[in-house]
Amino acid sequence: MSSPASSILTFSDMASECSSSSSQDALTRVPVPLPYPQENIVNTIEFNSGGSPGVSLASWIRLSDKRQSHRCLDSPDDRLDELCIGSMILYQLRWPGYDAHTCYVPVPSHVEEGRDALKKIDVLDMVCEVLARWILSITRCRHIECIEPEWAIGLDRITFKHIYVVAVAEVSGYAPKWVPVLEVDSAAFEL
Repeated sequence: MSSPASSILTFSDMASECSSSSSQDALTRVPVPLPYPQENIVNTIEFNSGGSPGVSLASWIRLSDKRQSHRCLDSPDDRLDELCIGSMILYQLRWPGYDAHTCYVPVPSHVEEGRDALKKIDVLDMVCEVLARWILSITRCRHIECIEPEWAIGLDRITFKHIYVVAVAEVSGYAPKWVPVLEVDSAAFEL
């Protein structure tokens, strides 16, 4: 049995074992199903890295720890002036086999205070931060069972190194929500 200290996981611990994004890009990816009809998607912000669709969550974590997350994104300073975002966004993740994860995410203070415009990197940071924390909590809570085992999150299952954030979509409904559009390396399903 491991000691409590050895079971503490952080973003960096899980991301440090990841290989470079260029070798990951060569793998086939499986889209995480979006449970919303296309006609409900109002806006989409796409993320590219090195000219390829999607940003590796593991790369984002490594660079975020150094306050350099902008390096994992093509055109990080693209302004998103057309988006009407208040001081918080409603975020929702629907990962197969788990309950929906819904929460409010504050916009960066420089945007809320009007010191700078909302940029693509701001949205990527907001989405990746919440996504990474959710994955970490699922990994730590081993009693949470995935009812679709092929999509299970965990150290010997799907983890940070397998996930790419391709976009974030604004979905209309009783309240507009922002939903990450994700892909998983097909190699994760072979574990």
